[in-house]
Amino acid sequence: MIILENQIVSPLLLETAVARKIPIYYSTDERAIYLEENARVLTNSESCLRILDQFSPTHPFVATSQLLKNKAEFRTLLSAAMPDYYFQLVTLEQLLSMESEAIPFPVVVKPNKGYSSIGVYIVKNEQEWDAAVQSLYADLLLIKNTYSSDVINGEEILIEAFIEGDEYAADCYFDESGKPVTLNILKRRFLHEKDTSDRIYYTSVPIIQEIKEELEAFLLELNKHMKIQNYPFHIEVRLSPNGIMPIEVNPLRFAGAGTTDISYYAYGINGAGTYFSGQEPAWETVLSQDEDWFYGFFCAEIPMEITKNLIESIDHDRLYKEFSHVMEYRKINASNDRTFAVVFFKTKDMSEIDYLLELDLAQYMTQSKQETPV
Repeated sequence: MIILENQIVSPLLLETAVARKIPIYYSTDERAIYLEENARVLTNSESCLRILDQFSPTHPFVATSQLLKNKAEFRTLLSAAMPDYYFQLVTLEQLLSMESEAIPFPVVVKPNKGYSSIGVYIVKNEQEWDAAVQSLYADLLLIKNTYSSDVINGEEILIEAFIEGDEYAADCYFDESGKPVTLNILKRRFLHEKDTSDRIYYTSVPIIQEIKEELEAFLLELNKHMKIQNYPFHIEVRLSPNGIMPIEVNPLRFAGAGTTDISYYAYGINGAGTYFSGQEPAWETVLSQDEDWFYGFFCAEIPMEITKNLIESIDHDRLYKEFSHVMEYRKINASNDRTFAVVFFKTKDMSEIDYLLELDLAQYMTQSKQETPV
């Protein structure tokens, strides 16, 4: 079964559901659903988790999803393997009044239940603390009416150690025997050391080779504690000098806003189709390819300083021309998200990726003028 929040839906996901006759249940549907214990379920948004909680509260997927969605509980699970890893859970009220002297900088501060990189701040030292806390609080106020509390809940804030190392994201599932199956691996590109945006992730054969074996070994060890089968997820990790260090695991979904489709463009891997068939990608064939393309997705988001409902138009044609090779330009029009386009692209030049990271997206928008009160 596929459970959809229907504002941002991948066309490839819909085509897969129709071709394979996979039942679709929309988040606005009023039908009751029942899941068998060995069912396969995929969502396109964590806002869909409440449906499982409502209709199948005793299903193993519900308890696992609640554990993974709660970042602090997930870190408690991991603490046996990483006893020296610092994290602290506080209320938003406590955060706003905290003294910073006892915090072992550098740290990351973010909502305990969150989405994308909203409200995520890297704080290198005590001098940056107050500004980061106020910025996080402002972010939570700005998005309060955009995302449901099932997706982002700013009442609890996680403070955790900042992990050095390259950052990766992967779409995976645990198969019917509990073994991890990798569907894609992406590397995250940052504009600077304080950047936390999700603008660009990219993949290539060398990137897969960098981390696939180590990631799967980590996931196999993780599932010895979780003991879950037929379970899809999106995981973000850093590859540190001490090995794989998990950042978060997003339950019952792959990369958000349909961006998981990059694996189809890069390697012909349909993540949803592979999961529902219980198969594994032909990685041996993929990794034997000799090519020098980088395949990536670009998440075009409305800058936080721009009020979304004041935008009159967006010049998609102009943004399209910033890319040397566009595989798909997917316009997004969703009231519950600040993403206005997802661009699947390829390039042989890393400098193009760096150029795209620096784009000021406000230049492609025409805003209405607010009347000044008399």
